[in-house]
Amino acid sequence: MTIIWESPADTLGEHIARLAAIEAEADTVQEWEPLLIPGLLQSYSYAAAAIRATAPALPLETVGERAEARLRRIDQLGTPGRRTIGIIIDESALYRPMAGPAALIDQLEHLLAVEALQPSLTLRVLPQGGEAHPGLGGGFAMYRAAGRRAVFVESLTDSTITTRPDDVAAYASAWERLESLALSPCESLDLIDATRGTLCRRLEAKP
Repeated sequence: MTIIWESPADTLGEHIARLAAIEAEADTVQEWEPLLIPGLLQSYSYAAAAIRATAPALPLETVGERAEARLRRIDQLGTPGRRTIGIIIDESALYRPMAGPAALIDQLEHLLAVEALQPSLTLRVLPQGGEAHPGLGGGFAMYRAAGRRAVFVESLTDSTITTRPDDVAAYASAWERLESLALSPCESLDLIDATRGTLCRRLEAKP
């Protein structure tokens, strides 16, 4: 399939479809998320809560469809065996209670399960309290397919896919800095599991 990476999308639906096509072609994905668990790794309940929070006017049926679609993204991404997926999440995202504590616990368990089942995935956490870094400018995702590279950036009302060399170089540099500051994959998984355990104990202790 030939994907037109740079043409403007007329509707949000078209933009989502083009992004999904790019993801399906990608052999390398690198994503940084400072606020939430990335859509690629979201559980259904977490995804639905995130979608409702950022687009409250959407019909519930549409929210459900988009949440289901997010569950399938990790399996549709690239070609197994040759793809690599690197994701860095800010530690604060592990504590943000989207849809309540039980849903957050489910999301953390989902993270651990996906990481265990996806050998192509490297999941890392950027610890709180560290020094300033380029990722403070917001979340982004970089894709590479057949030697081409693109960057996806999303805001509340808009999103952009760019292949401009200067843009790609700037985000690649930001990614390298985030990698240098993040916990190792093993340390990251230990933190996620410890956070899950703490939340479970708190929930069980409630009268």
